[in-house]
Amino acid sequence: QDETQPRGLRGQAMAALALCGDPGAAAFFRQSLQSLSFELIALAALGSGVIRDSKALELLSSTTTAPSLAARRAACLALVALGSTNALEAVAHALLEGDEELRRAAAEALANDPQEGHAMLRDGATMQDILVRRSAVYGLARVDEPWALELLQDRQVNDDQWIVKNSAAEAIESRSLARDPRVPRPLTPPSETQWLIEYAGKQGMGISPGVPATDILLDAFSDGTIEERLAALERLRRAPGENVVKRIVEAVHSRDSDLREAAYQTLWELASDGAALPSHF
Repeated sequence: QDETQPRGLRGQAMAALALCGDPGAAAFFRQSLQSLSFELIALAALGSGVIRDSKALELLSSTTTAPSLAARRAACLALVALGSTNALEAVAHALLEGDEELRRAAAEALANDPQEGHAMLRDGATMQDILVRRSAVYGLARVDEPWALELLQDRQVNDDQWIVKNSAAEAIESRSLARDPRVPRPLTPPSETQWLIEYAGKQGMGISPGVPATDILLDAFSDGTIEERLAALERLRRAPGENVVKRIVEAVHSRDSDLREAAYQTLWELASDGAALPSHF
């Protein structure tokens, strides 16, 4: 419940509680679904889905109308995980009647149910409502089956609305270009990275070809905009020296939740790679 902690760490705590078999977990998640913190509500929704708590159905259904998109997405995922008729009807209602973001969240969640969920996506892809068809495309993009690809190709060619055609085309392209997200991608050299060149220029510095530019990256990580800090972190994680790790540890306690989360995720990945980290941070 400590919102100063990274979401990833809180998520691990939620998963541990959900999987430990504690009989009080369900009640705790239901209580947390009534919290004023949307981050906690999202975590509680996921926890309720993991343990398939049917008593949380009404709370999860009401969460689909929460102001927080993360909470709505989590609620849709949890309802599909419950898998009951009433739970799936709540997700279907979100797909048919929600705003664009909720419709998409519902469709993407339905992709997790190979029976009723996939059937709903099949039907949704050809319904008269353009928003339902477009949302169904997003759901079908998550279904790794030949029939789903065929249906996406049909929507790309035969749908009479460009917004659906384009969404289907993007989904097909993303499937063809899909790559393992765990495989590191090569980065452009610092001397050819536009945002870093511009940042260095504002500091009255230059970047020579062939140098790692660690000092400039650390400066950007400490004093840049949030976008620059996140971009610097992406590069610094490839060179985890002692000073770099120290700065990343400090960022775990940042007031900015996005930076805090990215720093925590980076430390988790560095630890998995065997990097030396402080015992507590």
